Amino acid sequence: MNVTTELADLEESIRRIPRRSPRAVAGILTGLLIAGLLTFLLGISAEQPVRAWEIYLVNFLFWTGLAQAGVVFGAIYDLCNARWGPVIKRVAIGMGSFLPITLLLYVPLFFGRSWLYPWVRHPIPEKAAWLNVPFFFSRNGLGLAMMVVLSLLYLYYNLRPQLGRALQRSLIPATPLYARLTRGWQGFEAEHQRSRRVLGVLGPAILVAYAVVFSLLGFDLIMSLDPHWYSSLFGGYFFMSSLYLGLAGIAVVTIVLRMTLGLERWITATHFHDLGKLLFGFDMLVIGLVWAQYIVIWYGNITEETQYVILRTQVLPWALFSWVALMAGFVGPLIVFFSRRAKQDPFALLPMGLAIAGGIWVERYVLVVPALWTGPAAPLGIPELLISLGFASAAILSYLAFIRLFPILPLPDHLPAALESPHSSQR
Repeated sequence: MNVTTELADLEESIRRIPRRSPRAVAGILTGLLIAGLLTFLLGISAEQPVRAWEIYLVNFLFWTGLAQAGVVFGAIYDLCNARWGPVIKRVAIGMGSFLPITLLLYVPLFFGRSWLYPWVRHPIPEKAAWLNVPFFFSRNGLGLAMMVVLSLLYLYYNLRPQLGRALQRSLIPATPLYARLTRGWQGFEAEHQRSRRVLGVLGPAILVAYAVVFSLLGFDLIMSLDPHWYSSLFGGYFFMSSLYLGLAGIAVVTIVLRMTLGLERWITATHFHDLGKLLFGFDMLVIGLVWAQYIVIWYGNITEETQYVILRTQVLPWALFSWVALMAGFVGPLIVFFSRRAKQDPFALLPMGLAIAGGIWVERYVLVVPALWTGPAAPLGIPELLISLGFASAAILSYLAFIRLFPILPLPDHLPAALESPHSSQR
């Protein structure tokens, strides 16, 4: 098949993809979002508001990490000059559409500080220089804001050349939004080269900022729930496990879009194999970090450190959750991904991606809730379900908005000269 025919087929696929999600889907997601919001508001007004606050924090950590990991994947893809999956990169960076919302979702944590962080009610003099409310919330808020700004700039410079070319070839309708995003258009080649230069700076900046900011979030938002426990590896573990979660999310979203939008020609078994290999590698890396933390704490036998581990690995009900997280998020996928066929098969990769995401969610639950909850049974019921579904609905709605505005199938960076628009330098 020649380049002209393949390009024509790609453009036809872009035109054929629905611009709007079904109303029933949007309605259900909106309903779940409202239900989650109302449940949270009722929860923080109840006798034990800590139950609502702790599940809010669990979901904030989970969905923020997932959204940011999509942009980080795109930055890594660019930095490596990868060419194996431009459509996978587009799927991944779309997850960053939820990041501005996560910045808003960070604000309520300030109002739940007394329920979440014991050092707020009982200050620790020797740690007060670091664990004090103004510095704590300002540094994490500024870190998140920096990540959101960098990520939005990254999305803009990734999408602008593609939008301009899609408008030239009449693949998307001319709208005021697209006009603003492509204002001052200089032609695809000039725009493409400019974007590459800017992304060459933005990509490394995002990767460095991600490691620093998400290490800080791990130390502050999770570790300070138990201010007497400390692990120097925890920050690195948190940002690496978030990237592992992001890869699982990319795999799940890619497979779902392929099935629902009929993208079998553009998303192939080779793409799944590459994603499976990445998941396999990150699985081994993250589980290695878990073991490195565990073994040092265990053999060090320092009371403040071992109590944290014992509570989560040997005391019910938390030990059960820890085993679920370990088996679903790490051991099970590791065994399955030894098979080449499983990595290539979407019907094997999809459940593994969901298992990893579920395992990481349970792991975040185990990190947060035992530090706060004092009841005999784990707080996991209808309120937790509805609040979690509310977060999930917000993330999915933001992603649906992204793929409605921006074609999920990217055009190739280089077209034969005869196929370029004669008006490519005009806008």
